[in-house]
Amino acid sequence: MTDVEPPEDEDDSREPVPVGGGAAASAEEYSLPGGLSPWDEKAFSDFYRTYLPRLTAYLVYQGASVHIASELVQDTMIKAYRKWNHLTWHRSWAYKVAYQAFVRHATRVEEEPVEEVPEPTAVLGHPGEADAWVGEQEIVRVLGMLPARQRQVLALTLDGWAPAEIAELLGVEGAAVRSSLLKARRALAEYLRMGREEE
Repeated sequence: MTDVEPPEDEDDSREPVPVGGGAAASAEEYSLPGGLSPWDEKAFSDFYRTYLPRLTAYLVYQGASVHIASELVQDTMIKAYRKWNHLTWHRSWAYKVAYQAFVRHATRVEEEPVEEVPEPTAVLGHPGEADAWVGEQEIVRVLGMLPARQRQVLALTLDGWAPAEIAELLGVEGAAVRSSLLKARRALAEYLRMGREEE
């Protein structure tokens, strides 16, 4: 496999930038001083609007709270802006960096205060509302019960990634991706079957 799991400071990404998308937050609010051309500014803005909500959801599916996910994604977007002209596969780079940041956050031995309510951000107009919205998504509960690799593969599949793209992103064989996806789908089917029996 090529280009697998680079450290976040490597400029490794070969994804063409999509045009369009839509997110509540504005990329301009997070613009940093730099030398991007107007075309690059527009490309980054489109990328930001398209992938801000998708990356946030991806980290939530991995077990992050909405507030932590939004902070990690904002950090990732700032880094992407700074490296924009040195990146080519922007999507793959952003997903790797955001996921690595989440893993680092999740493995830190720190206690977070439970009495404090996260401050609203441009991504989260009101954290309570966002948490309620995510809590209603059945898939979050299902994914939380899966092993980490199955959860990651299923989350990427739900986000529209093809098995071959997932294999390259994760640095594993295509057969391993297909196996993880099959197991995750079986677990999902069993979960839904049990839910119907309880009704």
